[in-house]
Amino acid sequence: MKAESLNFLSNAALFSSLLLIPLFAEELGASAGEIGILVASYSAANLLASYIFGRLSDIHGRRIFLISGLVLSAITCAAQCLAHDTVTLLVTRVLLGFCAGIYPAALLAYAYENKKRMSRFLAWGSGGWGAGTVVAGIVATVFSIRAPFLFSALLMALAIPVALRMPFRNDVKMAIPLFPVKIIKKNISVYLPVLVRHTGACAIWVMYPMFIRGLGGVGINIFFWVGIMYGINSFTQFLVMPRLKKRSGILLPAGIIASIATFLLFPLCKDIWQLMPTQVLLAVSWALIYVGSVKFMMARNEERATVTGFLNSVLQLSAILGALVGGFIVQMTNDMLAPMYFAAGMSGVALVLYYALRASGKHKRLNTVQAIPE
Repeated sequence: MKAESLNFLSNAALFSSLLLIPLFAEELGASAGEIGILVASYSAANLLASYIFGRLSDIHGRRIFLISGLVLSAITCAAQCLAHDTVTLLVTRVLLGFCAGIYPAALLAYAYENKKRMSRFLAWGSGGWGAGTVVAGIVATVFSIRAPFLFSALLMALAIPVALRMPFRNDVKMAIPLFPVKIIKKNISVYLPVLVRHTGACAIWVMYPMFIRGLGGVGINIFFWVGIMYGINSFTQFLVMPRLKKRSGILLPAGIIASIATFLLFPLCKDIWQLMPTQVLLAVSWALIYVGSVKFMMARNEERATVTGFLNSVLQLSAILGALVGGFIVQMTNDMLAPMYFAAGMSGVALVLYYALRASGKHKRLNTVQAIPE
């Protein structure tokens, strides 16, 4: 359970740190557009690190990048407490984004190569996300909006001794080109639809805490309700992911279809209580997409840290584009609902792309490649 525990703790740390960034930035005087830039900058740094260190983990082994990434992430989580304006917050978020991109690909590859059941392993990450966001909301309510940064640093520090006790007997080292064009082309039927769908989704998330605030906190601090909404999403993923045993070729498009439904339901919500069921559907949609994507690529590729590192880079590129577009849409329209319609449209495009790539022969059925641990 060491890999699962590490996944739980590191995700709890990162998401408790991420949870209230839009509200914290707003408190420091940031506009909607500036909040979008803040979110995008973190993702840009994470994208770069995910690509670099995913590849290096395949070349030099997992251990060094797993441990060093956790140590540096713990330090930079705590450093966010020092932010006193939007510039210093930007600097600390960029540093954390880069450090947090060092270890995930190595951890994913380690889990697969040590015969972990991947759907269960990924579920523990979602469980960590849920625990981190719920507790961070409570910590911010009881103490201050800065307190979750120290909480996230503590969680990341607790992950370090877990990593130090993990055996690396199955560490694989191989030669990987600097820009692996063949690997990217081989997995384009996953990368491209995920990029498009997730860009739409991230256009929503950049202002989502403010949307929740607009629905009303039912007399309780808004930090608490933001944590609860994110917690419903992540804990539902924790329950759903281990049960996803179908072939990944079925999971991915099902998740995109569920995403369209979710994003069209968001604008219909008039209060906190109506929003809660949509968080469950959102969780199911992402569980289908993420588990389907990871399972598909792990089984198809020997360069597992590289392909999963590039998947994380794709997700971060989506976060950059989505944050910029979402902030711009809200600033231009002064309407929190506009990004939700945009996200539904982007998910529709992603679904078309998926089936177009499949019809073109760039998508191969999972049963033609090696099985993955279940």
